[in-house]
Amino acid sequence: MSKVVSVARAGQGEVNGLYFQKSPDIIPTGFVRTCNEMNWPSESMWKRLSDPSRPWFLSQENDSYIYYNRGDGNWWIDLPSGAGAYIVESSDEDPPSGGWVALPGNKPPLPTVEVRESANKEL
Repeated sequence: MSKVVSVARAGQGEVNGLYFQKSPDIIPTGFVRTCNEMNWPSESMWKRLSDPSRPWFLSQENDSYIYYNRGDGNWWIDLPSGAGAYIVESSDEDPPSGGWVALPGNKPPLPTVEVRESANKEL
């Protein structure tokens, strides 16, 4: 069984919506975009920052994504561009429902997050 994450009420409207579980072996498109802009090697950066034992979550609407960054101990909600929008310090297995903080340049209100089981298989 996989998980679905719902993000609601975020001031950065493009991150609101449903996110579906993805394998940690797949690198988010937005992450690759950011790495390319910064001239960083995306594959090695993803391996360094992401947690290979945890899935990440991809928006069904756009390339927004949520992942756990083991480098800083935060869950991140990133915009379709790959830029960070909201973070929360947590080592929980799943993204927490509250406690999110807007990164500079991002709008309040802060998102609410809900994680639930889904009968659908991972996309």
